[in-house]
Amino acid sequence: MSIRNLRIFFTHLYKNKLYTAVTVLGFTISLTFVILLSIYINNELSINKSQINKDRIYRLRNEKFAQVSPPIGGLLQNEIPEIESYTRTYSSGAVLSVNSNKVLFNYMLADSAFFKMFSFKFIEGNSENALKTKKSIVLTKAFARKLFGDKPAMGKQVFINLEHPCTVTGIIEDISKTSMFDKFDAIINFKTLADFWGSPDLMSNYGNCSFGLYLMEKKNANLPAKKSQILQLFKNHFWIYKNEMVKDVILEPVDDVYFSNVAGMAIRQNSKTFVLVLIVIVVMILILSIINYINLTIAQAGMRVKETAIKKLMGSSRKSLIIQHTIESVLLCYIAFLFAIALSFIAEPLFNNLLNTQLNLAERFTGNMIITIVLLVGIIGVISGVAPASAVTRLKAVEVLKGGFRRKTKAVYSKILIGFQYVVVIALLISAIVIFKQTKFMQTYNPGFNTKNILSLDNLLSPDQYAGFKNKLKNIPGVKNVSFVAGNPTDGGNNNTFIFDNKNVSFQVFKVDSAFFDMMNLKIQPTGAAYSKDGIWINQTAVKALEFDTIPQSVDFMGNRYTILGIVNDFNFKSLHDKIGPAYIKLMPSGGYAWSILVQLEGKNLIETVDKIKSAYSEFTDGIPVEVNFFDETIKSWYDKEKQTSKLVGYFTFLTIVISVMGIFAMSIFYNQQKTKEIGIRKVNGATAWEIIKMLNKDFVKWVAVAFIIAAPIAYYAMNRWLENFAYKISLSWWIFALAGLVALLIALLTVSLQTYRAANKNPVEALRYE
Repeated sequence: MSIRNLRIFFTHLYKNKLYTAVTVLGFTISLTFVILLSIYINNELSINKSQINKDRIYRLRNEKFAQVSPPIGGLLQNEIPEIESYTRTYSSGAVLSVNSNKVLFNYMLADSAFFKMFSFKFIEGNSENALKTKKSIVLTKAFARKLFGDKPAMGKQVFINLEHPCTVTGIIEDISKTSMFDKFDAIINFKTLADFWGSPDLMSNYGNCSFGLYLMEKKNANLPAKKSQILQLFKNHFWIYKNEMVKDVILEPVDDVYFSNVAGMAIRQNSKTFVLVLIVIVVMILILSIINYINLTIAQAGMRVKETAIKKLMGSSRKSLIIQHTIESVLLCYIAFLFAIALSFIAEPLFNNLLNTQLNLAERFTGNMIITIVLLVGIIGVISGVAPASAVTRLKAVEVLKGGFRRKTKAVYSKILIGFQYVVVIALLISAIVIFKQTKFMQTYNPGFNTKNILSLDNLLSPDQYAGFKNKLKNIPGVKNVSFVAGNPTDGGNNNTFIFDNKNVSFQVFKVDSAFFDMMNLKIQPTGAAYSKDGIWINQTAVKALEFDTIPQSVDFMGNRYTILGIVNDFNFKSLHDKIGPAYIKLMPSGGYAWSILVQLEGKNLIETVDKIKSAYSEFTDGIPVEVNFFDETIKSWYDKEKQTSKLVGYFTFLTIVISVMGIFAMSIFYNQQKTKEIGIRKVNGATAWEIIKMLNKDFVKWVAVAFIIAAPIAYYAMNRWLENFAYKISLSWWIFALAGLVALLIALLTVSLQTYRAANKNPVEALRYE
């Protein structure tokens, strides 16, 4: 491209400031989204890529869950020669104390082979000896600094929950965002759990299925081929297989765990569908921005088509003219790209918050990344420029000077390109409304128990302190009630699975005190049975699951006889993704252990009351800090992913509307230019401005109508599939589709009204002068 042509191009941009601003702005916003989302997608697809042994590690799970009993790992290693090593995992929180310093921390329990299997960078210590002894603890770099400052941490003794000593045997780098493991402060030898729980037989007990298990095969072995042998072992030794509660064994490659549809212990997970949706969004943004550029270029082509025709008459070939227009498109893309980089850094905090991630843009712009982006932007520029360049240059010079370009380009670009944009806009509007409504529905849904001003605390008190602590809290103004429980609706309680009447049943169990019922405001239908210390209350779903025609006075669960004291109205103890399952509630026996404390508040000074509760707790636990969680906030957190999706789709819908408005604004200019002669003739023949406006807007209304007919069934199918993920959901009402179509129509009409109004009020003599 010659300096002269370049000067002409920039002169054209300067003279047509609106066109330039709209074109650059459209590309800038689009490329900003593409840069940010692409980096996030790359981060998500890079999970576990740094794990050296990832091709040899498998997570053991079945079709329902990914937890096993503690002895399973040893059983498999003894019976399956292909297994080189294994590690069990479990995560929890506790209090760690060093001298008089007490802090809350999150830890993961793992076997000594953990660091042999998984790659973690050691700052102090080494992978061979880090978890070699039972009382070992490995700290992350940040947590070690928090505990010891700049002083050495290796070999120091710390105490877990004030009574379990551990020795620091290693310091590792903080958990990377490219790791599937959830952020933790420390790793402790798995065998210590038996001491934590006061259960000496835990390591040999098959009854507790609460732990993750990872197996590493020997080099050149084929562990998945041993699946049938593992299944037979489980049928012989593992009770959930003996009872046929589960029937399959799955050896899931560790690379697949992050995107697995089965939750796991101590790991982060994301939805592969969500990431695929983001990939589609990136592609759609690029397509829409390219379409938008084509529309804008075609709209401006009438101003430059004579320049092109004269160049052709002066001997320029069509190929050279196409190259010239394409280079102009590439230059505009690079200009927009520079603005997009600056805007990306500005928008980075918003995206980090929206996607709960750390993009770290400054670290991402490496030499290779910049070269890749420059090439991709160049490709986008070429794709964007070729189509309009081909359209502008394909006509003969004489036809151009006679107005042939306007006649021959009208039908293709004004209908197909704008129509496609509005298909996307309407489909996204419908999706955004549905996702927003479902998210709002879940957050405001009545779960069947009281959630207002109820907070929970982890319990570190001994049973003989319960009464004193309860009295202490009740003397605090603003505390209405206190309850000690082992299981509440926000943590799901405990699970008991057993055989009843020759079939497997799975119950959630809540052990509570008498204050729990008033605090939760549960609706109970008494059975009339006399009170018994072995009495239970079952929910309505349990009545159906047990297939009772009439409620019996008592029932036999796992060899224990329980009196049925009442039927509790169903309440949700899981998110609305899952249906309510069978549950029973029983009173906690004297001296029984409660793992959480529920406190019901009243009055207006809630913050002051919470501070006093924390202070009282600290007095009873010798200064151990405590975190409190309000029920309503916990329930809302169940739907963070849906809230995140709702926001993301909302932003993308807004971006799509902005791009489409730019495109349809450009096309309205182009369309009105094509109608200049017709408008003049109609006005000379007495047509009013309103009649002209209706005529000019009529085609745009048709485009929206056609787009609606295409978009509505697509959006219905997509949203119907999405709603299948929820047991309790909204209905796809007709008004959602009507509203989306109406909004799209209003956007189209408002966008073109300014241009059509100006065209309708133009002097007909002035209009005919252009033809």
